[in-house]
Amino acid sequence: MLVAVLTVGFGIPLASAAAPCDEYDPGGPLRTTEITLDGADYTDSERDQMRSFVETDSIGRVEVAIVSANPRDSVLSVSALPEVSRISAFFGEELKGIALNVWVRPTNRPARVTLQLRQVCAPLPQHVPLLLICCVRR
Repeated sequence: MLVAVLTVGFGIPLASAAAPCDEYDPGGPLRTTEITLDGADYTDSERDQMRSFVETDSIGRVEVAIVSANPRDSVLSVSALPEVSRISAFFGEELKGIALNVWVRPTNRPARVTLQLRQVCAPLPQHVPLLLICCVRR
C-alpha cells in the first residue's frame, strides 16, 4: 500500500518542505503558531492548571510566549516542552509534539490564555491546517 500525505497551508515553500531538518539542532528553522487555552482545558478540580498537547511531528527546541490572558495577570507560570505522547501506548501511538501546562491564580478563574509557540523543525500551521490524506492500493 502506498500512502501519500499532502499538507497545505503551512507557509513553507515546496522546495524547503522536502529538505531534511535536524530536530536535534537547536539552531534549526523555527515554525510559529498560536493556541488558546480556556475553561475546557482545566485538568484538576481546583481549576488552577490547564493542559494541552499540540502534535507537531517534531521534538525540537520549543519557545513559548504569552500573547494574551483574560483576566489580566491571571497566569502564574507556563511550560511548553517537546514530548512524545504515549497516551494510547497499547495501540502503538507515539505522537511528537509540545506538552503545554499553564497555571493560573486561583482567584482569577476561569481564564483564557493565548500562547505563541515556536518549535525547531515543526511544520506548525500559521492558521488552520488543511490535511489531505490519500491512499492508493496496488
